[in-house]
Amino acid sequence: MSKPVSISDRLIATVRKRLAANQPVRRTLPERGRLHIDRQLPFLVVYRRRRAGADEGTASLVRGEASYLIAPYGSRHTRKTSALLEAISEEMVEVFGEFLVVEIWSAPAPPSVPDELGELPKPAFRVVVPRRDSDSASVGALVERLGKIRIQGRRAEVELAPGGRMSPPGEPRLNRKFGSANSPIRLIGIEVRPVYRNDETGEMFPEVRRSLHRQLSVAIQQAAYHFAIHQTTHRPRHYQALGRRAIVKAVTDVDARLAEIAAAFDLLLLVSPVNADREYRSFRRNGEQRPPRFRYRPMDIDPDTLKRKLYAIPIERVEDPTLAAIFREKRRELSLQLDLLSDLGTPRFIHTGVALYGSVDSGTVNEAVRVLDRWQADETQSSRTVGADAFAAAAQREISRYQDIYPALGARVEIRDDINSLMVSQGHLLVGSAVRIPVGRVEALVQHEVGTHVVTYWNGRAQRLRLLSNGLARHEELQEGLAVLAEYLVAGLTPARLRAVAGRVVAAQSVVDGAGFIDTYRQLRNEHGFGSRLAFQTATRLHRGGGFVKDAIYFRGLRAVIGYLAEGGRLDTLLIGKIAVEQVPVIEELQRRGVLEPPPLRPAYLDEPDTHYQLEKLRNGIDIASLAGAG
Repeated sequence: MSKPVSISDRLIATVRKRLAANQPVRRTLPERGRLHIDRQLPFLVVYRRRRAGADEGTASLVRGEASYLIAPYGSRHTRKTSALLEAISEEMVEVFGEFLVVEIWSAPAPPSVPDELGELPKPAFRVVVPRRDSDSASVGALVERLGKIRIQGRRAEVELAPGGRMSPPGEPRLNRKFGSANSPIRLIGIEVRPVYRNDETGEMFPEVRRSLHRQLSVAIQQAAYHFAIHQTTHRPRHYQALGRRAIVKAVTDVDARLAEIAAAFDLLLLVSPVNADREYRSFRRNGEQRPPRFRYRPMDIDPDTLKRKLYAIPIERVEDPTLAAIFREKRRELSLQLDLLSDLGTPRFIHTGVALYGSVDSGTVNEAVRVLDRWQADETQSSRTVGADAFAAAAQREISRYQDIYPALGARVEIRDDINSLMVSQGHLLVGSAVRIPVGRVEALVQHEVGTHVVTYWNGRAQRLRLLSNGLARHEELQEGLAVLAEYLVAGLTPARLRAVAGRVVAAQSVVDGAGFIDTYRQLRNEHGFGSRLAFQTATRLHRGGGFVKDAIYFRGLRAVIGYLAEGGRLDTLLIGKIAVEQVPVIEELQRRGVLEPPPLRPAYLDEPDTHYQLEKLRNGIDIASLAGAG
């Protein structure tokens, strides 16, 4: 944070000048004060610091807004703070016609102390407004939204106090002109019950504070939105458009450090056996009686060292509650991934994997079994195949098409001896040197790998948040669901391919249930009719490392995408980077705020004539088993 500057006439003049030019204002003020204004906005949220050690946590409730002032403590700053507020307000009145100042403070009593069972008091708010504004749209929206706030399952109590004291206890009014009968500067006071701390011990409750901050921020933005619509010349398209747009240094630093750790290792490569083909041949020679003995790449990272670096990242410095939540989720995921690498080859591996990827729910298993029952094994598929060189050439042609549209796309295709399949790593396509791909599957797999994984990686790279290319937490399920959907949309999702994806689900369930490699292999062979090679490959995918349940996400992700489309979701939103379905509301918020830009690339298959028709079928609802061969 920058060095504090005093609230001088010079500073006030500078703030006026920058606001008039619609430039951001970010200044550190004395006594831990702070002024942050993203751009010209019709509102400002204010908190006045109290004496040292008092009112801990309340200042954080205004941080993260696009326009806020944390006023310095002490009477010697009062006059200058009032002058600064007046200057800001006057400049914004020139732009918008009217201006809203929202002041927040904590309730003095009763103390916020957990009861004998450890339960917190209900969250509560007292909204203080001039009588003339008590029935305004902004006040109504604020009261309504505050009433929806829940902390630990308890709904907030809200009191509207027209004509009440418009300042914290013991403090003068911000400015006597604000909120007066003829003033274009409106004033709202919000008194907050401080359930985020124990007033007797001073102990803070960080999760409670973060939850309250996120919910209160929504209420403030909705009040500001209604104020703008009804009382100013500003017409924001959505209340979230009033949120923070700027990406400040604290955000870029945390984002970069998380992305650096995410890029420091390739989990899939490290848990994939390097000797799978040789072990298959040995498995067949010994009559399928001895489980394979897989070997793995030596790790070039120390999980413990990376974990220490991970938790040294100061996410608490990120003021934006939405971005802070994204970063914390990613940190938890990276922590579990590093635990998984530490547990590789041990009995703990499967349990850590379940914590990371989730278990296999009965609904997914039952649907996978229906697919396997409906589409019986077909061993008559074409024997015509292409090798690694031909597939790599086809993939490179597709990449070149995207590079013509977006020259910054730096993807390349590598043929590797140390993998036995296809894999996208850091935006590049890796092709195992021994792969053989049926001719009829080439286009489908090109769209799976390039049209989905490569495109979303580089779409994410085009954004200001690096994590969108590395992947937000839990992104892999949606990634694989989108990739299988791409196969369907290019008429490449064959019954055999859908069976293979469904087989991974029943194999994952067998691993979770404690089955050994040979048990899983025989279940796929004897109960579901898999050929020996596919059964071995599937069992390998699920038993590698000691039980890698990740592969169930292909089928689960496909279910999630179809459900999302059936509910009216937009496919384009899912392609902005590597995200999870449940993060769509967050992505849409960041788009409305201007934090995220439209992605530069759109999968080519979406512009094909038949794609619209196929997507409409999905939106109308379709059984997954019916997807095979229906593209």
